[in-house]
Amino acid sequence: MSSPVQSGRPALSVSADLRLDIDGSKAHLVGDGQSLILHSNDPLRLWSALNQASLPAGVSRADGPRAIGRAADALLDNGLSVDVTGPHGVLVRLGQGADSRAGRLITGSRGVEFGSARALGATVRAAGPTRRIVLAGAVVAAVAAW
Repeated sequence: MSSPVQSGRPALSVSADLRLDIDGSKAHLVGDGQSLILHSNDPLRLWSALNQASLPAGVSRADGPRAIGRAADALLDNGLSVDVTGPHGVLVRLGQGADSRAGRLITGSRGVEFGSARALGATVRAAGPTRRIVLAGAVVAAVAAW
């Protein structure tokens, strides 16, 4: 996959200051240029709400890690990056500047890089017991795919 600079296309530039509320899950998207930050005080609840949200007619649903990979590829193709953050720091970087073997194995995209173990662990610990079980299952599946 080529980046916008390699393909001769100009990179997109985005200015954003958007507040989202999806079924009570709040997030704030900010950025200027090619780098955006999506912050949520409860990123796991936001992710769950996004997965259950209705989509416009003609838009197909992609679930799970591959959906993240598709979003990351679209950002990468357009020279954009999005850092998804929670109260404990960056959880995942998508698009330009991201590259990790784990991200590629789990999502199918080289444009996915997970945040620090500290930020990820603190987010999981802050989740309720049911979400911890689901997340533990996802981690086991990811390690098995490694």
